[in-house]
Amino acid sequence: MKYPDTREHEGRYTYTCGHCNTMVAGIVVSVYQVDFGSVMWVLCTNCGYGSIVNNGSLYPETLFGPIIEGLPKNVEEAYHEAKSCMSVDAYTACELLCRKILMHVAVEKGAKEGESFSGYLSFLGEKGYITPPMEKWVDLIRQHGNKAAHLLEPPDRTRAESTLMFTAELLRLIYEMEHMANQYTPKSKMPRKES
Repeated sequence: MKYPDTREHEGRYTYTCGHCNTMVAGIVVSVYQVDFGSVMWVLCTNCGYGSIVNNGSLYPETLFGPIIEGLPKNVEEAYHEAKSCMSVDAYTACELLCRKILMHVAVEKGAKEGESFSGYLSFLGEKGYITPPMEKWVDLIRQHGNKAAHLLEPPDRTRAESTLMFTAELLRLIYEMEHMANQYTPKSKMPRKES
């Protein structure tokens, strides 16, 4: 086992962290020489979590799908879980979660919990969260989730990736754009009271 000097080039390893999805120059904590090469333990300088690099392969892998900012906690947890399912090839679980995310969004935006799934989609459409150009691809999230739930044939990676990416785009349009607008919109000053 070797403990590299972090001040030297060999003490850093550039990678995209599988925990926080950030490109970092991680700290090489230790290096083990094994029969088939070397194994490094690296520490992310952004989130502080450790990863293993085994002959160039990173564990945990970077999660598939973009980071979406401004999500409510329960929606964020479900989205992260769907991304985690993709990283372990659990495509059925990913599609089921994406379908469930539609329910989370509807309830978070004011729909009553316990409604029918079609009721949730109608609610989102009536409130303007799903616009006519979005209907086709939002319906694909529903269709893929239904197939994952009711058919024995498992989805392949391509279909699951598309389901997750359509879900990410929906979350981006409903939550992230408003979050960004709030960050970049100057706060208006309160008008002075005239004496």
